Amino acid sequence: MAKKSKWIDNKKFREFVNQKRKEKNEKPDPVGDGYYLKWRNPQMGTQTKAKVYKIRLLPDKDGEFYKKYFYHFFQTNEKSYYIKCNKTADNLDNYCPWCNANQILWKGNENDKKKAYRYKRNERFVCNVFIVDDPRDVDADNEFKVNGKLRLYEFPATIESKIINELTDDEQGYGEKIFDPENGHDLFIKIKAKAPDKNGKIWPDYADTAFSKVPTAILEEKEEIEKTMDSVYDLSKYLKSLDIDWKTHEKLIKQELLWDDIKENFMRNVEDYKESEESEKEESEETASEETKTEETETEETETEETETEETETEETETEDNDDEPSDEDLLNELKKINQE
Repeated sequence: MAKKSKWIDNKKFREFVNQKRKEKNEKPDPVGDGYYLKWRNPQMGTQTKAKVYKIRLLPDKDGEFYKKYFYHFFQTNEKSYYIKCNKTADNLDNYCPWCNANQILWKGNENDKKKAYRYKRNERFVCNVFIVDDPRDVDADNEFKVNGKLRLYEFPATIESKIINELTDDEQGYGEKIFDPENGHDLFIKIKAKAPDKNGKIWPDYADTAFSKVPTAILEEKEEIEKTMDSVYDLSKYLKSLDIDWKTHEKLIKQELLWDDIKENFMRNVEDYKESEESEKEESEETASEETKTEETETEETETEETETEETETEETETEDNDDEPSDEDLLNELKKINQE
């Protein structure tokens, strides 16, 4: 029996594999993205020669192996927008204004359906990876080299299918060892180019991607492995960092001229948005009230200062006037003169 890795939470791994088995047998969904360093998407080769990248998948500190999330991607005026969908793999009932717009447009005419495709929901996966060999390092400046470093890798469903097959194949699959930094199997990502589609678009072909047959350690020294595993990113926190607020959603929806179509649903579903509006209104009123009080206080202070200034000036004037009056000594001298006379 193979020795268990201390880096793998066995209970979580079994639950993870069972979940992947379940997903493998399910039909695909019909409707359908602190500081983090992400691995730049690997580039494809040609139709006959693949570009090859070698990485090791790693679990995060909570024992999470990789995470699935949804996103919407579109381009407007040469600017790209990558928006994380509010729906999650665990809760597809969450309200998402972009999914809402997509569904409404899909029920319209042919032009609406084409527009709906523009805002469709896509899926993506994210994982911690150790970069064993990225061929782009040869031409990269030192500050941009990634070999021997930890990164977050966002990968497509075609890569995930390779991982699932390795996890669920009880006879020939490597199972948890594809995530083991000390005695695990590297993932060789081999990317060719598919033939252009009817629109002339060339897509990547991951068909030859596979795991290495020989297990290895990602680094020679155990202390270095410990240091790397202590630096892995929290996947849940990373996905949380991709969220955008409702105000930004509204702004972009209006920019895409979709607001009139979804406004009613948006206002009904987004309780946080309504609460934030009310909170902003209250804060605005409180600010106005405080400003009024401040103005009144400043007025009172100004009046007080003016009064004090007037009193001071009066006292100074009286003092100056008193300077013309004879002193007691002057009076005594005057009396002496009179007596002598």
